Amino acid sequence: MSTPSYTEVRSEALDALQLVADFVPGPKEIVPTPEFEPYSCDDGLTLSGGSGSFYTGQWAIFVDDSLDISRFIEEVPERLGDEWHVEELGVPVNFAEVYLTRDSPRMTLTVEKNTIDGRKAIDLLAISRCGRITDEERSATFPPPTPRSAP
Repeated sequence: MSTPSYTEVRSEALDALQLVADFVPGPKEIVPTPEFEPYSCDDGLTLSGGSGSFYTGQWAIFVDDSLDISRFIEEVPERLGDEWHVEELGVPVNFAEVYLTRDSPRMTLTVEKNTIDGRKAIDLLAISRCGRITDEERSATFPPPTPRSAP
């Protein structure tokens, strides 16, 4: 199996972020974190080694004060289906969170309760598998993702 392109792994991660965002009831406001230079897969922090780069996407979804975010997060694994698996990181936190992995295509996805600038939010973080990256892609400014928002 050949290594996918960076553009492909970026798209896979954005699709996963959008899938979870679509589960969030409105009204909501989806705010992607600005993108930055891709991380190299041979970085020691990745624990995976390899060549190419991986995509990191983070979205804040601001929600209505009435939404029970903890309950929403509990329901995310079931809504995503059998291809996603909950992994326990062994680090206790004092907020609602779920860390998910998918085997094919490989990806991690964290969904957590957050408060940003005093507003209730769901924070999403997707980390893709490694993808081949060209010099042009490494230095490119990708267009910001345009998530669908519901009023």
